[in-house]
Amino acid sequence: MLPSSGDRDFDFALAMTLSKLTDIFGVLPGFRYFDDSRAPNALATTRQLAARSDGTVLFGLTYLKRAMRWPQHPDAAVAAICAHEFAHIMQFKNDIHLRLRDGQSTVKRVELHADFLSGYFAGLRKRARPDFPAQVFVDWSRNVGDYQTHHRNHHGTPRQRAEAAVRGFETAYRDRLAFSEAVEKGIRWAETM
Repeated sequence: MLPSSGDRDFDFALAMTLSKLTDIFGVLPGFRYFDDSRAPNALATTRQLAARSDGTVLFGLTYLKRAMRWPQHPDAAVAAICAHEFAHIMQFKNDIHLRLRDGQSTVKRVELHADFLSGYFAGLRKRARPDFPAQVFVDWSRNVGDYQTHHRNHHGTPRQRAEAAVRGFETAYRDRLAFSEAVEKGIRWAETM
């Protein structure tokens, strides 16, 4: 586990985004990088690698490099990934993942709810800064969708994941719902999937 990406300027900018996510999502996870050269990924875990944290977000260095090669606004792609993982930390803290997994053979509903909340974060950022590239959150979500619909780790198809991000974005940007209301709206939507 590494506390830094190796790029001080990037780490400082990312720390600002992580601080915003902490404020909005109401969680305080630890954050570490790891060697994911065999299987690029980012993930959230309930393991506390930092004292008094709500869990830990782990961001693979290979996955980070992939996001940083995103053609438009790679910083927004990284923010989208972090928002998705912070959503998982919030789900764990409030046992929402258990509600969404109940009776399900895949993690799809849990993942789509995290995409919804990632889109919600993008909507809030767009309201605060009209030039914020929120579309990147939708595009990234679509990009990481899969078609392994019967595999227990199925995260949702590209269309479903993009739709989740759009619905979350609209919940913040157009509907202007508070975070707690967005969480419940996202649950209700994910339960239909």
